[in-house]
Amino acid sequence: MGSTLGNFIGIISKYKFSSVYLINVFLTLLVILIITPFQVIDKIIFLFKKRTKKKDPIFIVGHWRSGTTFLHNLLCKDKNFGFFNTYNSLFISNIYSSFLFKTLMRVTMPKSRPSDGVKLGVDLPQEDEFALSNYTNLSHYLFFFFPNNYKEIYNSTLRLEEKDQKKWLRHYNNIIDRISNYTGKERVLIKNPSNTSRIKYLLKQYPNAKFIHIYRNPVFVYLSTYKFFNELFPSVNLQKFDRDKLVELVIYNYKEMYADYYKYKDCIPKNNLIEFGFEDFRKKPLDQIEKIYNKFKLEDFELSKNVFKKYIDSQKDHKVNVYKIKKELLKTIKNEFKQSFEKMNYKIPKNLKIN
Repeated sequence: MGSTLGNFIGIISKYKFSSVYLINVFLTLLVILIITPFQVIDKIIFLFKKRTKKKDPIFIVGHWRSGTTFLHNLLCKDKNFGFFNTYNSLFISNIYSSFLFKTLMRVTMPKSRPSDGVKLGVDLPQEDEFALSNYTNLSHYLFFFFPNNYKEIYNSTLRLEEKDQKKWLRHYNNIIDRISNYTGKERVLIKNPSNTSRIKYLLKQYPNAKFIHIYRNPVFVYLSTYKFFNELFPSVNLQKFDRDKLVELVIYNYKEMYADYYKYKDCIPKNNLIEFGFEDFRKKPLDQIEKIYNKFKLEDFELSKNVFKKYIDSQKDHKVNVYKIKKELLKTIKNEFKQSFEKMNYKIPKNLKIN
């Protein structure tokens, strides 16, 4: 919705959309034509705005449905961090026109995520990959719009060719600079599942970046991701997509994402990486947050402690979905996700309903 005109035309030209979605494409183009003049104003403002001194970011990585949102929302309560909010992620090139477009978003966007009831809002933390998809055609989240091309998109945006690496890093650094300068914060906190696969590229640009990897039992991750994508895709797809292929898409993304992560994980300096399971984090979130602050030598944990507690208390009524799975599918997941089961030290969960 908030893409630049050039980026939108480039993406639509590269990937084929189904004719039934022509009206969606037309309406999106209409919105982009309306916001384009304001993007020019945005560029001028950023050109003259004083640059904020910047530290390398903190990246929260891990597959969707692994607890990344809860962790991100919690850490963003620390006022020392800058972050992408929902408005910024959708209108990254219209940050200073927010007084016009935020109202539209407040009226049109849902109050919570349909899949799990997590609260949504224009000023709440959001994934920066949405911003990237509105800024460059090298964004992994293009597969939400063009699911039939999910393998091609994965390999072209997460396993970058040599000629695309500098371009991607330049674009990514640009949007992070925008948030740092807009918020006036030296350090930006970023939650992006796709970055789980991009460790080697991120370290080229941000050698002293900190990484927080949160993971969860692969069976529950698969089931929760399938449910999430199954509910999300109809509202964003620009292609006719056979729902039977969604199983393959989820398995492929997970398997390849962790193959890439474990291939390059050891490139991260040990003092710049912390890993923990969602199950432990959910039991004692504040203890885990304190470990993060101690490991990375971050300041002001005690000053933020009360606001952390308040947010944790507000989430106590949140219920985790109960899942069931077919025996054949479970066997496939156990085989395809073998590396993650071993690395993360998980077994088939006992509280799983198997048909």
